Amino acid sequence: MWHLYYLPHKPLAGKTVLDLGAGCGETAKFFLNHGASRVVCVEPEGKCLEYLQKNFGKDPRVVIVSEFIDHIKIDIEGAEEGMIFEAHFPVKVRKLSGSPRETLWRVEKRTGLWAAFLVKVGPRSYRLIRDSPLEGVAKRLRDLVG
Repeated sequence: MWHLYYLPHKPLAGKTVLDLGAGCGETAKFFLNHGASRVVCVEPEGKCLEYLQKNFGKDPRVVIVSEFIDHIKIDIEGAEEGMIFEAHFPVKVRKLSGSPRETLWRVEKRTGLWAAFLVKVGPRSYRLIRDSPLEGVAKRLRDLVG
């Protein structure tokens, strides 16, 4: 999966990569193996940081920053192109403003998710279930299907 999504459209040879949430360094290794000359890894205190330091603490190509990131602002004159953003929750992107030269976007946690399912209730009939939050869907399905 990483080869499909994590590699930028431009070659990494001689480039510096910023890896926020670097974990144990698996993506740092991936980027270095694909030509990056340097990877700046940011990881807060904890087991992952311990392993990151064990794996790359002596590698001069890797800079380790032990910090929890509370807010991110990106303005790197084109480095945003092809940027990979991985989230562990559903997100929405909201346009804040735009001009011919730049556009400001905010990534927000999507709340109030709705799930919609078609449930077969007869030989040729279906019933639409729309439920929120998602936890209620399983109970509704059990109640309908029996």
